Amino acid sequence: MKKTNNKVEVTIKLNQKTRIVKGTYGKLFLDRKDMHKRGEKSIYLRQEYHDRLSRIAHIIGGDKIPLYAYLDNILSHHFELYQAIIIEEFEANCKPLF
Repeated sequence: MKKTNNKVEVTIKLNQKTRIVKGTYGKLFLDRKDMHKRGEKSIYLRQEYHDRLSRIAHIIGGDKIPLYAYLDNILSHHFELYQAIIIEEFEANCKPLF
């Protein structure tokens, strides 16, 4: 972890199969991606998580990213990291129709 100009650069290495991710938390999660509209979906969060996420988006993100886009970035990262494990467990629990 390296601190420069009030920004902390992190290096994440989960295991030998996953790649190394480098950058600031803001670059990893608080850059707005190509998400044009929110749609008509609702999700429910614990109040404490909503408060934390809102503060992070406001302070680190400089109020430039809406909460739904921040959550989309977090979920994209999660699915990228755990895709193989999710597929493996899904297939192990999926019973054939015939």
